[in-house]
Amino acid sequence: MLFLPAEQIRELDRKTIASGTPGLVLMERAGYAAFRFLSDVFAPNEKRFLVLGGCGNNGGDAWVVARYLIQAGLHCNAAIIGDAGKLKGDALTQFRRLENSISIAELNDIYAIERYLSLWQGGVIVDGLCGTGFKGSPNALLSSAIYAVNAHPAKVLALDIPSGLPADGSESQLFIKADWTVTFGQGKLASLRAGSERLGRTEIADIGLMEPGNSESPFCALSLKEASSLLPKPQNDSYKHKRGHLLLLAGSAGMGGAAILAAKAAATGGAGLVTAAVPKELEPAFNSALPHILTLPLSGELEKDLDLLAPLTEKCSAAAAGPGLPDDAYHAELLKALAGSGIKKQVWDAGALSIFGREKFALPNDLELVFTPHLGEFKKLMDYAPEGDDFARKEAAADLSEVFNVTVLLKGYHTVVKAPDSLPGLNLTGNPYLSTAGTGDVLLGLLGAFLAQGLKPFDAALLAAYYHGLAADFAAPLGGRSADDVASSLGRAIAYGC
Repeated sequence: MLFLPAEQIRELDRKTIASGTPGLVLMERAGYAAFRFLSDVFAPNEKRFLVLGGCGNNGGDAWVVARYLIQAGLHCNAAIIGDAGKLKGDALTQFRRLENSISIAELNDIYAIERYLSLWQGGVIVDGLCGTGFKGSPNALLSSAIYAVNAHPAKVLALDIPSGLPADGSESQLFIKADWTVTFGQGKLASLRAGSERLGRTEIADIGLMEPGNSESPFCALSLKEASSLLPKPQNDSYKHKRGHLLLLAGSAGMGGAAILAAKAAATGGAGLVTAAVPKELEPAFNSALPHILTLPLSGELEKDLDLLAPLTEKCSAAAAGPGLPDDAYHAELLKALAGSGIKKQVWDAGALSIFGREKFALPNDLELVFTPHLGEFKKLMDYAPEGDDFARKEAAADLSEVFNVTVLLKGYHTVVKAPDSLPGLNLTGNPYLSTAGTGDVLLGLLGAFLAQGLKPFDAALLAAYYHGLAADFAAPLGGRSADDVASSLGRAIAYGC
């Protein structure tokens, strides 16, 4: 998906309808996508919802969400802000369908709005008051609704764009402050300008609009549908050697957990075989924690260990290096040997980036390498620290990618992925609990697994960032706060949408 101006997305919507897909079908897809995200990711444990709709098509999307919530057996109230007699077209059809299930409150004066919202008790409000067609300033009814929603303690999911926020990116002082926005069709360019303080986090839902062609955009991002289609899937005749073999160079005394987390994620990510080259002292822990992971015990004697690694580098389809890896001369030689080996697809993180940042040794031209730095590691590589906003970090990732001819996954909010010949990718999944020790090791293992299964470095990096963040989003509502919780949620995340 691309980030485009709202008017261009509305034009794609019109063209899609003109080409034979009814608007009612697009509305149904949008509402169902928002419902699924709401019940599976945003608020999987919530039982009481309030759906607010306006008199336009954004309200039509909201009525679809409410209908699916009711069908799922959840408690849902619904209210229309304004005169229901003004409804028409597809929005009216969806309103009538919902009326068959529940009574919809009609709130057409500011006192009714304030009283209704002050008395309603529940955990989530769905904002479908007005969409990307909104311009100017909110009228009295909409203003009252925005104030009331913002004052309510419930979390807010906005449909397409928070009500009151102009889709053209112009300034607005009064808008619904959403915790999360599900935007339909393509990413809204205004969301990049508005920032998370206005839209909260963003999820792009693919509803089957026509492709935008060669449209200019500052970023691309994965929708769930795109991520699922890109994900390597085993065939009926698959076997372990056919699904890729990942070599993991990781671990040291006191840092064995980093290697274990990476190996666990690599196996969950679908690699047919994972061999962890770790200090021999860590081998018993691997055999106990991950009996399905092969190990290559390293003695710490350079020449001996290089001889052990050499035949393995002829067998593996990808390599991942860095978790728990010390920055010393011995490991620097191992990393140099790995870079010059027959394994052409590799990902480096943590200790591997520290080693490379210090030594800056020459990289083979045919090495398809991914760097996954956080801001501190980036500074070691480039001698400056990028600013925190998406556009500054995009430029920084492009700078690093060009200097070393590598694919860069620059971690943070939002993670930016840049290859030398690609449009920058922006990852929209994940939450603040990823800012804990070990989550980067999980990401590295997952990315290595995708490389081992044949994905190109850019695709593997963007896909790994997507499912890594989604695993954190699945873990958080269940109390998951640690890297191990994220690793344990990877299987569920990868299965989601397949």
